[in-house]
Amino acid sequence: LAIMHVDLTVMQNDHVPDNPDHRPMINGGVLDISKVRISRQRVLQGDAHAGPVIVKSNFNAFGSKEFRALGRWSGARIRRRLSKVLPWRWVGCLPKQDYPILDDISQVPHWVWKRSDLIVERFVPERDGDDYVLRCWLFFGEQEYSVKLFSRHPVVKVANIYRHEYLHEVPDSLRETRRALGFDFGKFDYVMVDGQAILLDANKTPTIAGTSRTPNLLRLAKGLSGFVAKGAA
Repeated sequence: LAIMHVDLTVMQNDHVPDNPDHRPMINGGVLDISKVRISRQRVLQGDAHAGPVIVKSNFNAFGSKEFRALGRWSGARIRRRLSKVLPWRWVGCLPKQDYPILDDISQVPHWVWKRSDLIVERFVPERDGDDYVLRCWLFFGEQEYSVKLFSRHPVVKVANIYRHEYLHEVPDSLRETRRALGFDFGKFDYVMVDGQAILLDANKTPTIAGTSRTPNLLRLAKGLSGFVAKGAA
């Protein structure tokens, strides 16, 4: 079998290796995980939307991999350098490792709408008292586990969580989305709002660190056996 593990948001078809014997290829059909593709919360310029919005990178992981591939004097790199001393609105660059949350659509800078690497979404946070909540579902084949993260920051990331708890159920709607996107291995970030699961991010190359998570990693590793069996058939 083969494992497609390329840390880019979008892969072109001609970058996918040939598979003449039709062996199982883990995540072989997951070529586009851009937020434009997966988002159901997208807001377009001119939409009659009332309420807060969030401006995000269309690429996975703040677009860090795509950014590294740019030339030294590319416009994006120049804007990034300027953002260290000037407000993000002035330089046309989102804050590093963060997404701006704005009170309404009228506050979105005009240049955001012209950029294909950015997306504007309705901001629909899950709250638990004063905390903001993010739910993560990690899966590999038939093996999985889920965790609920708590933070004081509205954009919940590993760097700003202060506690977590494990979950025992995954919404059926997310399982359907996984099948539709063709994921064998990955991580879905989502929130529950008014009883509905809202997918925020789909990651085909998740990173999991820390010895405290070893039992969960061993559980996921067992998912490999199903793919091996298919390859041997």
